Amino acid sequence: MKNNNKHKIYTGNFISTFNAIILILFFVFVCVYFIKGVLSGSVAGWVGFPIFFVLFSIFTLPMNYFILTDKKLISKNPIWFWKTNEIEFDSISSISIVQPPKSAISLKIETQDSKKVIPACSLRDNTWKELKTHLIKENIVLYDKVGV
Repeated sequence: MKNNNKHKIYTGNFISTFNAIILILFFVFVCVYFIKGVLSGSVAGWVGFPIFFVLFSIFTLPMNYFILTDKKLISKNPIWFWKTNEIEFDSISSISIVQPPKSAISLKIETQDSKKVIPACSLRDNTWKELKTHLIKENIVLYDKVGV
């Protein structure tokens, strides 16, 4: 957790997550495969790049972190930096910490209008606990279905 006078950031080391490690190993494999294919004049070397991009997207989308300001909960992604969700505290009905099957621990945010599930695979248990404490201080109804 990083502190600032105006907001608090709840983040983790996304490079050390399972998703990032698999992604890095796959990236090395694709680079070697791509270089070998291009040097040998094979079209097969060019096939690895689109496959890598799809897997890159799948593995990096759940790497979100949270910023809590005085009035908002903001989720951001360190890789897809333009992917941002901002939700006013006043519009939140409840928040649940859940872990959908085969997915990362996530915040399920219910507002008057909709429900959002925001995964955060890089957060550690102590960061989740600090985030939980902060949300409770903001008078948000919080359900911890994972037990962090």
